Amino acid sequence: METLYFAIALLFISYGAPANADFGEDGDPGEVYFDYNRNITLNCTIPSPDKTQSYVWKKNDVGVEQIAELKGRYKMLEEGAVFSLGRSVEDDYGNYSCALGAEERAWEVRGRPVARLPDNTNVVEGQKIKLQCKVTGKPYPAVSWYYNSSATANSSQPLKEGSRDGRVKLESNEQGIEGGALVLESAARGDAGFYSCRAGASSDHTQLRVKDMYAALWPFLGICAEVFVLCAIILVYEKRRTKPELDDSDTDNHDQKKS
Repeated sequence: METLYFAIALLFISYGAPANADFGEDGDPGEVYFDYNRNITLNCTIPSPDKTQSYVWKKNDVGVEQIAELKGRYKMLEEGAVFSLGRSVEDDYGNYSCALGAEERAWEVRGRPVARLPDNTNVVEGQKIKLQCKVTGKPYPAVSWYYNSSATANSSQPLKEGSRDGRVKLESNEQGIEGGALVLESAARGDAGFYSCRAGASSDHTQLRVKDMYAALWPFLGICAEVFVLCAIILVYEKRRTKPELDDSDTDNHDQKKS
């Protein structure tokens, strides 16, 4: 039984819980964060003696029934007091509100930010490199960059615009997030290490490897040297093989003249 409870808890932690928002005594739950593909549930229970009144739900001041992206994905539970949105997507963020008569409730629903970088990044010395921090979780939070010389380093060095002798630049990434892309001009061997980007409470890292600019040349030179040595051996062998043949030919000619 304990093993079963542990497995259920592990699944809950791995996949996350649906975003649920209930009003407390102050009537304001603040910001609500949700994970993608999970349900968003907003509870707007308002005591009212008038049973003829109905709950009115809106997103960004537009009735939810008028928003095409929400159709077929939400349900009204408990006589309209609970709004449940299934299989949430990134664009489900926004300002949600409900009203019952003169009473109104509101939430700021936001996607939980997740930052992503490739596991490994390779560049040749002297080349320009651009690291893209992909972020999910609208509205997108600010992105910051850090550097560690090794995986065991205890301290992270923040990377700012113009650091590394002016070679570091921060640009907008493919998603349009300002500072979401780190550009490193003319990569040097000392730039190798672990680079991480942070978006809100989420962070990810990539290991940058900087290869010697002549790394591809050495194997080619080695092949050329092997070919040169092989040709020299063949040439020496052919010379040694043809010399006895010439000597035998001279001896035969001399014998023929004597006879």
